[in-house]
Amino acid sequence: MSETEKHLVFYDGQCGMCDRSVQFLLKADRNKKFVFAPLQGKTASERLQELPKHVKSADSLILIENFETSNEKVYIYGHGAFRIAWLLGGKWSLLGWISFLPPVLYDWGYRFIARNRHHFFSKIVCYFPDESEKDRFLP
Repeated sequence: MSETEKHLVFYDGQCGMCDRSVQFLLKADRNKKFVFAPLQGKTASERLQELPKHVKSADSLILIENFETSNEKVYIYGHGAFRIAWLLGGKWSLLGWISFLPPVLYDWGYRFIARNRHHFFSKIVCYFPDESEKDRFLP
């Protein structure tokens, strides 16, 4: 992966579980491959407009792999989460292998958790990136 390639992760900015997931990715992503944007932000309203309806209506994780290249690929739900693990590499690629299986095998579980995430993680943690991380967040 060249230095200009990156992957954009859209997340629910009003969800404690999503916030914790972003904090995890910031620590695990040693090569700084991922950038982040809340689904409630300007970047999401501009970029998701161009995507198919089933992607636009996803109120949970959306991954745009190879963001801002001619080879962008979009993943949602569990497929996106497992693809992130694959792209993290290292020990996470073992979990990421699941992304090569048909999403119908695991998206139901992801959707169940996503539907109930506000109940499971009711406390919203408002994470503010430090100076070294600010360039990894889009509006």
